[in-house]
Amino acid sequence: MQEQSTAQIKFSVIIPAYNAAATIARAIDSVLAQSYPNYEIIVVDDASNDDTCNIITEKYSTEVTLIQKVANSGSSIARNTGMDAASGDFFAFLDADDVWHKDKLDLVNIILLSKPGITLFYHPYTQDTITGKRLPEDIQVYKLPFIKLLPANLIATSCAVLRNDPSLRFDPAMRYTEDYDLWLRAGYKYKIYFINIPLTQIFRPYTSKGGISENRWKMRRGEMRAYTKLISLNPLFLIVLPVFIASSIGKYFYKLAFRK
Repeated sequence: MQEQSTAQIKFSVIIPAYNAAATIARAIDSVLAQSYPNYEIIVVDDASNDDTCNIITEKYSTEVTLIQKVANSGSSIARNTGMDAASGDFFAFLDADDVWHKDKLDLVNIILLSKPGITLFYHPYTQDTITGKRLPEDIQVYKLPFIKLLPANLIATSCAVLRNDPSLRFDPAMRYTEDYDLWLRAGYKYKIYFINIPLTQIFRPYTSKGGISENRWKMRRGEMRAYTKLISLNPLFLIVLPVFIASSIGKYFYKLAFRK
């Protein structure tokens, strides 16, 4: 791992939470354990009916900005609410049931300072224990061509860092694959970079029971909607739209046939 950097970039850590009493402390603790000091934590409680808010106010009243929604509105609006209240240079997204490596923000800070043109940055996730894992000394930063983002969503939300740009927000009308929609819009307009080092540990696999991605058909419909919205960025996408739609439907039936 490189020598710790001087804190220059301020990160706004955005955590949407809904009935996350069992996991929210673990997620917040992984942020508070960061070796990089220049960040703020904003938790947007999406009208939970468990002890999520009580845990935050009792344990983290001075470390976390808590925004409570009066009605459940979905993760898009919850994240947008946090983004609108943020004061950082970049957003670092974290789901309430995931955790980060302690050096994540420090490493991302180094990368962003070395490549000032980055608007969207990401890294892989792992289901293996990430606490105490030693990062490699030499880390290669890669540029992701936009075309490679088109076949599928490569970017998990808890692995994404996005420049604080008021024009880049989640579509509040989307409750499924809203993250992919935003990455496509950001990636079409700006540069995307990534590293192949997992810095996020997830505790519930995507499409597992209980997660918003569990409903596979709604996920595919969300993906198709994201593809359709590309036409507003460039009308030429209309030519290849049937291919994307067919691919989405094909993925649905493939996973339906072979899922466990």
